[in-house]
Amino acid sequence: MLRSLFFLLLLAPCACAAQDGVFHILHNNKVLGTIDVLRVADGDRVEYSMISYSSFTHLWHQEVRTVARTRYVASKVSACLTTVHVNDALRDSSVLTPIGGRGLYVVHPDRVYGAELPQNPWTTARMYYEEPVGQDSVFVESELFECPVERIAPGEYILKLPNKEKNHYVYRDGVLQEIRVDRGWLGLVFRRAG
Repeated sequence: MLRSLFFLLLLAPCACAAQDGVFHILHNNKVLGTIDVLRVADGDRVEYSMISYSSFTHLWHQEVRTVARTRYVASKVSACLTTVHVNDALRDSSVLTPIGGRGLYVVHPDRVYGAELPQNPWTTARMYYEEPVGQDSVFVESELFECPVERIAPGEYILKLPNKEKNHYVYRDGVLQEIRVDRGWLGLVFRRAG
């Protein structure tokens, strides 16, 4: 019941100022899909949403759908969720739900724990809209913990994820242009459309 209510609140539309954009998902310069990015601000509440769809054949045909949503209240992370479906089967998910001033953390399929809400105001969602100048870590919603971020050149950052995976963020004039996703067996680029 509580989880259902959380999803409804997180998905509820808000009549307020919005910024949105589209990123193409590329492999070897071939467009595999898109990521729709939305930021909605209403008073002291900001919600980020990234929804993607891609279709490709790598050993077998795969359709990948992802949803990532992050809510801030008073500039602090208060809730988030991520889901990854491959060919309609749930592959990964994570949910952070606020309960009584603390957080309930659930990472599919086997981690559930209570802890303080994140203190770091930087998330991967926020990195779509702002360059993480001066940051040394970012709260990663899919993992539900902080990961190190390192500036490697002006406007370029490496986010170091578990299992030696990395995301390379490239900004121009403070605006995110692309994310190079290194997963070893499959390198992808998320590039701003237009």
